[in-house]
Amino acid sequence: MADLNDPVRLAELRGAVLRADADAILDACVVRAAKLARSPIAVVSLLVRHVQLLRAQHGLPLELAVSCATSRSNSFCQLVVLDEVPLIVDDALRDERVPKELVESYGIRAYAGVPVRAHGHVLGALCVLDVVPRRFDQRIVGALEQLAIDVSGRLSALTLSDAPLASADVQERLVRVEQATRALERALLALSPVIAAAQAATAGPRVDAARGIDASRATHVTPASLRAAVSCWRDMGPVAEGLCEEAAAIASASPCEAASGLATEARALARNLAEIGPLVRLAEGVLDGTLGEAAAAKGRALVLRGALDAHEAASAAVQRLRAGALRARAATAGPGSGGAAGPPEAR
Repeated sequence: MADLNDPVRLAELRGAVLRADADAILDACVVRAAKLARSPIAVVSLLVRHVQLLRAQHGLPLELAVSCATSRSNSFCQLVVLDEVPLIVDDALRDERVPKELVESYGIRAYAGVPVRAHGHVLGALCVLDVVPRRFDQRIVGALEQLAIDVSGRLSALTLSDAPLASADVQERLVRVEQATRALERALLALSPVIAAAQAATAGPRVDAARGIDASRATHVTPASLRAAVSCWRDMGPVAEGLCEEAAAIASASPCEAASGLATEARALARNLAEIGPLVRLAEGVLDGTLGEAAAAKGRALVLRGALDAHEAASAAVQRLRAGALRARAATAGPGSGGAAGPPEAR
């Protein structure tokens, strides 16, 4: 049985693989999967640490199509990743293997999923779902496995977009990493209103002391502040991608331990930001009138805990990245620099 939190597997979830924008190849694969299986819903899922990201989808309810995610813990696809083999569910209501949240909220009754891989590691599943009990015969499973080859090829290609940048001065790159972490830290603080509002709407007002988020103040969050938070999240994507590229280039150019750890931390941060995204997209849907509050509440219930955990992890990762960058600057400083980590205002 595989480990969902295997760091080697999670390391393949990076760069363009995690983007929420449409991908023509993956979109074509899910449309074809739905047609082959005569199923109303088809999905390419990616199992991250807290959340199941729906990288491509066909036929999902609106709120799931907006968030492009559910909690990892209530997904059927987690079983595909764990066992690394196809999973067939004829009637989810009676199948003790699968979680029941999607059954209760969306009436999902039947499922067929096959593994999708990147560089040999199972990242998620290509699956079809139905709202009535049914059997997916071996012909359908075989067709899904053939399509999964195309999906896996595309995911592997997308990971290559995370290659290091061309050579440049390591110290200069480390300064840029520090600057990026400060920008991301401010943006993560700005996301607190979205999370507080989601907590209050989904579970009632309360204070989450461990995360420093006061959901009891969510009633004072204005649409303008929510829109500002949504904009902050959208701005974070390019910053995080640039940070990953810088960190990878630093790690390839410098043998010191502090530098080599930056790339791993940067990729973990990017995954955490991607896992916060579903909650932000739901808030944006309500603000823009795409989603009604009832539909958004159903979506929030599926992603809130994962987003909370990811927000906490992202905040911690930003601090570790900054500290690592400072250590790497000291370790890679040239002769005569005295190992300085930069002026006080940069620390």
